[in-house]
Amino acid sequence: MTGPQYESRVFPGPGALSELLRPWPSVRRALFADGVPKSFFGHRYRADPDVTLLDRPDGRAIVRFGSSGLADAIGIDLATGHVVEQINAPGLPLPFVNTSIGQFTQTVKAVIDRFPYYGQDADDTEMQAAAADLRDIIRRIDPAAIVPDRYWSTLADDAENGDLSTGEVLAAGQ
Repeated sequence: MTGPQYESRVFPGPGALSELLRPWPSVRRALFADGVPKSFFGHRYRADPDVTLLDRPDGRAIVRFGSSGLADAIGIDLATGHVVEQINAPGLPLPFVNTSIGQFTQTVKAVIDRFPYYGQDADDTEMQAAAADLRDIIRRIDPAAIVPDRYWSTLADDAENGDLSTGEVLAAGQ
């Protein structure tokens, strides 16, 4: 079985964002030298073609580097350095994903490395064990990311609910 593999995406230089990113050397390095995850389990996350600045009604600077779902954005909130998800609904708060872009990349790698989680015919015990493993992995990398109702805690909940069987993950593609 060939499962998901981690690949990174390195963006071309910061261009117009250069001055805005000057105070954030770790963000610059992640986006333009080391790379960020190229994708993660189908539509859960995929790197965008370019890094862009999101227009927010509250004036916060969000540097978008990826997409989630059908129309949501993943980016760095330059007020905090946190990776956040911008839901495609104006005015909503920015849901937290990770404390830093480095922790986002580490979490994606670790969750992919843990695959497979369980087979199509798994029982509740197997699904709960896989979810517990995922929660432990995420907690070791970024304790704030596993707080309930956040991006990564929802992934672990999906595993516990039977939504991340090997067949389903492979069908979703990477």
